[in-house]
Amino acid sequence: MSIVEILDIKDHFLKIAASNDVMDELKQEIERNLNNLGDTERIPYDKRDIIQLISFIEETKIRFLQGHIRAQQLYKEVDFKLCMFKRQYPEFDYLNDAVLNAYFA
Repeated sequence: MSIVEILDIKDHFLKIAASNDVMDELKQEIERNLNNLGDTERIPYDKRDIIQLISFIEETKIRFLQGHIRAQQLYKEVDFKLCMFKRQYPEFDYLNDAVLNAYFA
């Protein structure tokens, strides 16, 4: 999973971003996708933390779509957040993480 794949904006995401209750729908979508994963017992981090990370990434993409930030800032913010998550969970590797791969694929 590359940073480009993480920052990709899919069709279903555009529908969520265009809705009035963007954040509520976004969190429901993230939780639905993670619940479909099944066995998340072996992940090296807390499930709530990965939900927060994915929420941050998706909310940052929404800010980009709304024109509040530029593409360069989108990249920097997401990259920084991924690095901070890695500091908190040294075993985390976003390039090979099963949860991020499943969510952003």
